[in-house]
Amino acid sequence: MSPIVRVTVSVRRLLARRPWLYWLLVAAVAAGFAAELAGRSDAIDAERSRWGESRIVLVADRNVLPGDQLAGAVTKRRFPVAMIPGEAISEIDRQVARQRIAAGEVITAPDVSERDGPRALVPEGWLAVAIVESPSSGAGIGDRVQIASEGTVISSDAVVIGFVDDATLVAAPADEAPLLPAAAAAGGVALLLVP
Repeated sequence: MSPIVRVTVSVRRLLARRPWLYWLLVAAVAAGFAAELAGRSDAIDAERSRWGESRIVLVADRNVLPGDQLAGAVTKRRFPVAMIPGEAISEIDRQVARQRIAAGEVITAPDVSERDGPRALVPEGWLAVAIVESPSSGAGIGDRVQIASEGTVISSDAVVIGFVDDATLVAAPADEAPLLPAAAAAGGVALLLVP
């Protein structure tokens, strides 16, 4: 009989004659596991406290497009304050998205608008103008564009906010918006998609 087999048989006989040794061994192993779990739990709590205070914010459940209602598309989640972007919001009513919001992204004040329809997408200090493109750019709602006429960029930053009949509604800075209808009437305008 090999030495390993002899030791195994001896241990089994000892445990059969003294069952309290078996239960003492089981209790010792269980206590070891409990101590390990408690240590890991303390480590998790210590890491969590290193991040500091936390706060509840709104997070997009799915991809949200400009003009979409946010109700039903967001969830409240708790994040450490160090991870929350400035102007994050924690409540919504009837707001719509002003720009694209990716799933999992924290919702901030610049992402939302209290207005509805195309007006919701007009940034503060900008004006909305309906223009007929020549030729059509294929730009969609929420796309950033530059507006050009006869080879000259009239508006270097504009956003498509909707469509009415054959016209494209764009929002442009207040000092550039009055030039757009005149350019469209004079010879047409083109929307240049900004990547």
